[in-house]
Amino acid sequence: MSKTHIAVGVAAGLAIAQTGSAESCIAAIVGGCAGGILADCDITPSRAHKDALIGRLIVVGLTLACLAIDRYASAGLCDYVLGHLGMRLVMGVGLLVMLVGMGAHTSHRSFTHSIVAMAAFCGAVWLVCEPLLPFFAAGYASHLILDVTNRQGIRLFWPMNSKVSLGLCNAKGVVNVTVMVLGIAVGALLLAYRLGPLVGFDVVLA
Repeated sequence: MSKTHIAVGVAAGLAIAQTGSAESCIAAIVGGCAGGILADCDITPSRAHKDALIGRLIVVGLTLACLAIDRYASAGLCDYVLGHLGMRLVMGVGLLVMLVGMGAHTSHRSFTHSIVAMAAFCGAVWLVCEPLLPFFAAGYASHLILDVTNRQGIRLFWPMNSKVSLGLCNAKGVVNVTVMVLGIAVGALLLAYRLGPLVGFDVVLA
């Protein structure tokens, strides 16, 4: 479900963030949460359910909060975007819009849940804001990995029709809740570990 994908996506981003860097942690949260949920842009209003809408609102809220913190702390992410306004940014936004539009016209867990789509979305993010790329990629990869465990499977090697599934669980249920809680816990621990040096304390991860 969307909240699980967001939690795990953020944790995946923070796992590769730079310790002691506010910019890296902010980029990890923004990129991780966006990458963690963007594959589900194939859930359109005509097919959507409440969970998808809540997930998108969470991502927007997290992103706005992180950008506000970035500006207040002069962490550098907003400055990067403002300093790279131009045709590259326009091309990246255009590519993102095109990919989301393609996703909206394909069935769930098909195109947007493929390696091809992940590479295309990563290319768009690279054009829009390069510092977000590794964290976005980590979040997107986490989405595909989680959905592979679903009994419905995903078309990981789109345009091939075959689906990849480990058949371990359903989208809803106790497994989903457990993974979401673990994602939140790991993300919080990693955030404390990464930012600890900035505020004078160290979190030891054994």
